[in-house]
Amino acid sequence: MKGKALERNIALMALAAGLVLAAMLAATVLQGAAETSFDAAMPPAQYADNLLQHETALRTYVALDSFFVLFYTAVFVLLAMALKNAENLWLVAAGLGALLITSYLDIHENNELLVFLQMAQQGVLPGAEMVHSRALWSAVKFHSSYVSFFLMAFVLPNKTALERILRWALWLGYVPVGILVYAFPSPWFTLARFVFMLVGLFLLAWNFHLRSRK
Repeated sequence: MKGKALERNIALMALAAGLVLAAMLAATVLQGAAETSFDAAMPPAQYADNLLQHETALRTYVALDSFFVLFYTAVFVLLAMALKNAENLWLVAAGLGALLITSYLDIHENNELLVFLQMAQQGVLPGAEMVHSRALWSAVKFHSSYVSFFLMAFVLPNKTALERILRWALWLGYVPVGILVYAFPSPWFTLARFVFMLVGLFLLAWNFHLRSRK
C-alpha cells in the first residue's frame, strides 16, 4: 500500500477513531458515569462499588475503547509508512514505538477492568496494590502517547494552514495539557485533553483526505 491509497486509509482510520472517541464520551455521559474514574487510586471497596454500580457503562466503555485502540493504532502504523524516509527513520520509529506501548497498555487496561468486574461480582475486592498498579500504568499509558504525539508532530505534513494548526496543537495543546492532567488534576484539564484528541483526529482525517484528492 502506498501513495493515494495510503493517504485515504489514514483519513478513514483517523475519522473512525474520532467517531468512536465521540461515542465513548456520549455513552459515558448518557449512562451517568461521567464522574466515575476507573483509572484513579481509591480504596478497594470503593473501587469495587463503582464497578458494580456502573457495570453497563463500564462494558460499553471497554467495547468502544477496544475499537478505538484498533483504529488509532492503524492510524499511526499507516502514518509511519507514509511519512518515513532516510532522514527521519529513527524519529518515526521512536514515535511509533511509543504509540505501540500505549496500545498494549490500553488493551491490558480494558481486559483488567473486566477481570476486576468479575471479581467484584463474586464478592472479591481487588487488592490495594492492584488498584494502585492500574492507576500507575494508566498514567504511563497516557504519557507514552504524549511522547508519540510530540515526536510524530515533527514529521507531519505542514504545507497548509490546517496541517500547521494540527502540528502546533499537538506541541502546544494536547501534550502540555495532558501533562497537567496528572500534575494538577482537574476535570477541566481532562476535558481539554479529550477535546484536543478529538479535534486532532478529525483534523488529521481531513488533512489526509485533502492530500489524497490532489
